[in-house]
Amino acid sequence: MEPPYHAGSILMKVNTLQGKKMVESGLQSGDFSLPQSWPSCLLPPADLESLQQKVAGVQRELEDFKKEVLKAIHYLEDAFCEMNGELVQQGEQAARVKQRLREEEDRGIVRNKVLTFLLPREKQLREHCKQLERMLLGSGRDALGAPRKIQAN
Repeated sequence: MEPPYHAGSILMKVNTLQGKKMVESGLQSGDFSLPQSWPSCLLPPADLESLQQKVAGVQRELEDFKKEVLKAIHYLEDAFCEMNGELVQQGEQAARVKQRLREEEDRGIVRNKVLTFLLPREKQLREHCKQLERMLLGSGRDALGAPRKIQAN
């Protein structure tokens, strides 16, 4: 047995199952109008008209809300695409920086190898130059360190 409800001055029975179905279908379709199967004698015509105006207002608000939601979704999609593009660009830039760092590291390794090879050679050449200098200066001096006279033939 369905409970009676008091609406205005009219005592009426409400079919809760049918009402629930109407609300569910109204929520899904966005249509909150009363079905033709419901007798219009449940409410006075003025109350029914007021209720229909309220329902129409709710439907307009729902449509406005849908438009706002779609606009927000489009905005979010655009922002996502823009951010995704920036991420791709930053990824490419990071890859270029890594490549330059690798190249610089490779040049540094080559420089170190060259320096490792050249520094001992420089040391050997300096010592050899000093020996040659001593030999050259030593041949031009006598045992006491005084310069010798070079005789011409």
